[in-house]
Amino acid sequence: MTFISLILGFVLGAAAIIFALQNNEMVALSFLGWQFESSLALVIILATAVGTLLGVLLSVPSIIRRSFAIMSLKRANRGLHDEAQTLRDMHEQDEAKLQADTTSAVAPDTIDLRQP
Repeated sequence: MTFISLILGFVLGAAAIIFALQNNEMVALSFLGWQFESSLALVIILATAVGTLLGVLLSVPSIIRRSFAIMSLKRANRGLHDEAQTLRDMHEQDEAKLQADTTSAVAPDTIDLRQP
């Protein structure tokens, strides 16, 4: 998915640059009382750059949150893996003890019937 996003970003960026180079007339811009003239190509490239920068800045908190979640899940996974290994070891010890108890318990050859 990241590779597709990267390719799509390059294609859109190239399209914006081609569009900007084909539209190089001077335009008058006004913003909050400021007025200036610039080429349409420069305005388009700056608008694309500002939009990209805002998109990246707005996605940073989500990326950081996901990174912390991934680290937490990895830590929990490591703990569960260690717990599972401990339980496996305990099971093997119990199996060995049971096997040893079974082999050491020999049935008597004679039965004493004198006991009440």
